[in-house]
Amino acid sequence: MNAPFRFTTCRAGSEPALKRDIAAHFSGELTPAFMKPQFITWKLRHPDFVPPGSLSHFARVSGISIGLCKSVPELVEQARQCAGRRPVRLHVFPRVTDEDGVPAADWQRVDALTADISRALQQAGVLLETRLPFATGDLVLDVIVGETADEPLFLGCHQHQPGMHTQPGGLPRITLPEDVPSRAWLKLEQALAWRGWDKMDARGHTTVDLGCAPGGATYAMLQRGMNVLGIDTGEMDPRVDKLAQEKRARFEHWRAPVGRVHLDDLPQDIALLLCDINLSPPQVIPEIRRIQSAVQARRMILTLKLNSPALEDRAHEFIEAIRSFAPQPVFATQLAGNRREICVTAG
Repeated sequence: MNAPFRFTTCRAGSEPALKRDIAAHFSGELTPAFMKPQFITWKLRHPDFVPPGSLSHFARVSGISIGLCKSVPELVEQARQCAGRRPVRLHVFPRVTDEDGVPAADWQRVDALTADISRALQQAGVLLETRLPFATGDLVLDVIVGETADEPLFLGCHQHQPGMHTQPGGLPRITLPEDVPSRAWLKLEQALAWRGWDKMDARGHTTVDLGCAPGGATYAMLQRGMNVLGIDTGEMDPRVDKLAQEKRARFEHWRAPVGRVHLDDLPQDIALLLCDINLSPPQVIPEIRRIQSAVQARRMILTLKLNSPALEDRAHEFIEAIRSFAPQPVFATQLAGNRREICVTAG
């Protein structure tokens, strides 16, 4: 259905980048209609314009806007009309989220509401799909929960496509532990969950981690039993070496700039290439390309720093540059744990 409104959710602070991105790439066909923190709806200027399912890499979730519902029965009636005879997946998630993860108490509230909505949908004859994996074209009902109990529920829907999040709201239930070296741990775990790579047995495989210090992403890979070559001029947290010993995994730290690494010294048969270097994409992407030409990693998880509006507005250019040399397919999103950056995965 080509409904007249679309919706998007995003990280706190990315609303301006999201608005600029959609304005630039849809030539005014979508205009902002309603805004709250981390949430924007859009009006289609022309009824015959059909936007893609995913509106922007700055939007964690986007889809058709059905509207606000003051009660569960009202929501169920709207959802029933939307679904027709099709089975649907139900995603209920909070609108406002913290960059370090949604607190357990908030998920408890959401889970209780999810159970209520699920029962009501089934009583109304709506078939709920729960089988994994997701299939292209699966219809997903998006129920967005406000900050207070008296705020109406928002109902939208989208059709699942490759590269879209399978966790409600793009919010994997991962929070930043206190005992890891850095936030890079959280971003990496969220990236793995987004692509479904968290389910793979990575034991014994090798990762090259560019910009590894102080060691959050390296720590996450060692926890999974991977061997890691980290390249960074900075110091590593001593917990990294300790964990490597406990896991009986190989960990090397080359304390040098990535640009000075000799390609002939790099290991072969690399399962995963990571990069989270605190430099701009025009500086980092050529180095990623150079390293990848030598190691031919089967998969990549890259964090691109977009610390200015000018860099945010060039995100599509950077993604296409990566697509030119990376294993396919290439997807990009702004993870829940990202700040002014996006995550690009390949393979």
